[in-house]
Amino acid sequence: MKKSQTITLVILFIAVSLFIWIGACSDDEAPKDNSGAQINSTATSGESSPTAGKPNVDINEGVTKPVVDYTLLEGLSTDVLPTVVSKDLKEFSDNVMVEAAKKADCYLTNPGKDSKDIYMSFMLHYSDKNPYIQSVLDMAKEKKVSLSFFMSTKYINDEANAETIKRIYSEGHTIGLRGPKDEIDQIKASPEALFQSLWEAETKLCKILGKEIRIQFYSPDEISERNMKLANLMGYTVTFRFSTFVTDEGSRGADETFNGVLFQIDDITQERVSEVTSYVDWAKGEGYTFKCFSK
Repeated sequence: MKKSQTITLVILFIAVSLFIWIGACSDDEAPKDNSGAQINSTATSGESSPTAGKPNVDINEGVTKPVVDYTLLEGLSTDVLPTVVSKDLKEFSDNVMVEAAKKADCYLTNPGKDSKDIYMSFMLHYSDKNPYIQSVLDMAKEKKVSLSFFMSTKYINDEANAETIKRIYSEGHTIGLRGPKDEIDQIKASPEALFQSLWEAETKLCKILGKEIRIQFYSPDEISERNMKLANLMGYTVTFRFSTFVTDEGSRGADETFNGVLFQIDDITQERVSEVTSYVDWAKGEGYTFKCFSK
């Protein structure tokens, strides 16, 4: 090999080595992985507000967190909204609540459409294992009806309820959140604290089911304008009952049944299961369909 060729090869080797070294240095300055970043709590000038429920890159227990811009909650009322319902008008009675509901993603009832739908929700509050929930599920399976079950964080966290939760989900019923009924005050707590409690319940539910899902419905005992906005930003539709399923005579009849009606059952007893079963038989005979919440 000639001396000139050797020199050329050495120069070429040095040039390639420098190119590789420079590339490695520039990689060190590339944007870092933000998978562990916290939720944005401040708006950045010139950026648009996050879309309600839009996934962020932040991952917690394998489930994608929603984006929440807490500045969107500033100035919103923390007063408890009056959720009394006018049975004649089939809407909220109080003007403040009517106006608040217009600005939010929420659901009370949907009368006047062509289909005849009934939404029946069962409230699972506490950690004690209630055997009558199995009776409700047996009835729903036999009669082919869909239901919604709103669970408190305490109910979800109790391992004794895990098999019931799995059955509810596997049989196609909707699971929604009641929120932290005993752990924190959902009205007085900070938005950050309420977010964390609801988020922890979601991730716990995913562990129980062995599946990554998002809860999409939220039905607390009390709600404020600020908390309703927070719920929407987390991707929840806030649901309100038209009526609690309690009567002196037993099962409800035609006077309070119409398309889109939402009944809520709080106390799941043997007597209540019997009443609900009788009502389901009557309503199906009248051409009504029982549906669970879905988006």
